[in-house]
Amino acid sequence: MKRAFATLLLIAAGFGIVSASQAQQMLGTEPITATIMPSYPRPYETVTIIPESTYIDLSASKVTVLVNGSVVSEGSGAEPAYVTVGGPGTVTTITIRATSGAQSFTKSLTIRPADVALVVEPYSTVHPFYEGGALTSSEGAVRLVAIPDLRTSSGAPIPAASLVYTWRNGDQILQGASGIGKSVLSASAPVRHRDARISVTVTSQDRSVVAEAATVVAPSDPFVRVYRNDPLLGPLYGTALPANTALVGTEETFRAVPYFFPDRPLLTWSVGDDASDNDQDITLRSSGSRGGTALVQVLAEVPDTGQSASQRLTITFKGESSLGFFGL
Repeated sequence: MKRAFATLLLIAAGFGIVSASQAQQMLGTEPITATIMPSYPRPYETVTIIPESTYIDLSASKVTVLVNGSVVSEGSGAEPAYVTVGGPGTVTTITIRATSGAQSFTKSLTIRPADVALVVEPYSTVHPFYEGGALTSSEGAVRLVAIPDLRTSSGAPIPAASLVYTWRNGDQILQGASGIGKSVLSASAPVRHRDARISVTVTSQDRSVVAEAATVVAPSDPFVRVYRNDPLLGPLYGTALPANTALVGTEETFRAVPYFFPDRPLLTWSVGDDASDNDQDITLRSSGSRGGTALVQVLAEVPDTGQSASQRLTITFKGESSLGFFGL
């Protein structure tokens, strides 16, 4: 899971009663500005505030930073100040005051933290009792779910269905997937070796609260594993067979499981040079009176996309002369 961000709301600023400052305000230039990092603080996060000005020389000015009326930084120059914001929906008021000679300027900012989690749900092949999370497959279906925590100034949660969601693939806005209540994005993953940065910006309808989160959707390489399929217990998914495996008794059934393909792939089994059909299971039986080894391979492939993976096993059998498919 990926890191989520929240909101910064700029509000009206008051300036000193100085004619030069008033002239700058009339021209639309703010004598004092500030850079806030991160731009969208999460609840209880520490933010960095850096005073800036293109109108006065801050290095020759007295700069004071106040948080909710209390001084947290005072000195000359644009020294950064560090502020830890409150919980969701709380308001932290930042005041920056710069005094240069007879001139005094003030800038006020309000930080209202919010949060949003971004959950990635790929749709790819795994076995039915797989306890882990499926990985993203190349060109496979994937769903992204935004879980926001935006609150009013009183701390009341804003219903997720009433929020505005703006989804982006890189810098491109996904217009059709964005809008009020659209907290879910259904899309196709990129091709192999091409990652996609997906982000979502969540705002209240009056845009007074904003949250943002981003993640990278990166396709994984598919693979296939083989398991014993016990006649009484069923497939033993807890342990995949190693490359060198001994046949238990004279007959066993094995099951192939393809992982992280976009669709169910075509399976092809072979024992030595003999090809089998395309079932998920294969039953092997030894025959004769001498032991030995045989190479068993299963190939999984999706012809439309060219994705494929294979697993080879060296099967050791005892007291028999050859190994073949059941019934051969």
